[in-house]
Amino acid sequence: MDELIKPLSTSKVEGAKLLLKRAIRYQAELSQSSIAHEVIDRATPVVWFGNTSPNNWVTIATNPSSKEFLDRDDNLLLGEKSRFYVRKKGISLEEYEASDKQLETTIEMYNSYFERDTAYRGWFGKKNGARLEGFLNGMGGSLYSNYNKKRVVHTDFFPIPTRSQMSRIRQKASLLESQFAKDFIKDTLDFLSPSLIIVLGKEHCSRLALEKEFSFDSIKPIKDFPDSKYQVGFYHPLGVPVVSLHFKPSEQFIGLGGNKADLNGKGHGDYAKKASLNQMGNEVLNEVKVTFPNYSI
Repeated sequence: MDELIKPLSTSKVEGAKLLLKRAIRYQAELSQSSIAHEVIDRATPVVWFGNTSPNNWVTIATNPSSKEFLDRDDNLLLGEKSRFYVRKKGISLEEYEASDKQLETTIEMYNSYFERDTAYRGWFGKKNGARLEGFLNGMGGSLYSNYNKKRVVHTDFFPIPTRSQMSRIRQKASLLESQFAKDFIKDTLDFLSPSLIIVLGKEHCSRLALEKEFSFDSIKPIKDFPDSKYQVGFYHPLGVPVVSLHFKPSEQFIGLGGNKADLNGKGHGDYAKKASLNQMGNEVLNEVKVTFPNYSI
């Protein structure tokens, strides 16, 4: 695998700009809505995280965390601390959308996200570490430039960062099930052109199961970690396999209920260990290979 960040082609940059402009306009709408207080001032949409390239894998979660833009004191992360592009004071979303230079800088920051020291490793995990990265390593993938591992890019069903966690926003369902969100994730997947899609979280799996573009097999528990359940499926528009995790590898204690024990007496704390996540990822990968024996992911 190439260890370097590959710049996007001119056509890809233009495609990324079109997606970004759509998200900017939607953020502007939200800024005038009943949840305007959830929109982070001077923040920008996040269309994807990581160095995208043909046939990469894509993970999908809910929406960008406020921690991508704010520190513990709710101050904007600026300069060398920036994880994503922050608009200068006084620059409106409309002015930002009209500036090719600012849009291109935003896109460059998407692509270099995991190659900079500022990546939010508390959620994604460190290179060769635990959390989401640990699960992906078990599947043979990585969010980082990682020799002999498949490149993984992250995206979200909703590209606008919010001050509160989406689960705490009263209008969550209307946001995630809006026509904008449904269309945007499909167009983002088309842009990222993955060879495998990995969906993070039970609620998203349930939502996708209702969409005609997706089909899924039955729910299965992971052998040694029975409270971690998943489904293997297919995304028909791109003709690629889908793994739907009914747990979030980055949020074991939240997603699986703190320190409860499973039917084997194993505590959920054990589920969050790097070796456990590696094992889970490997088992899921093998199931994908069995389900799609002639498909190269």
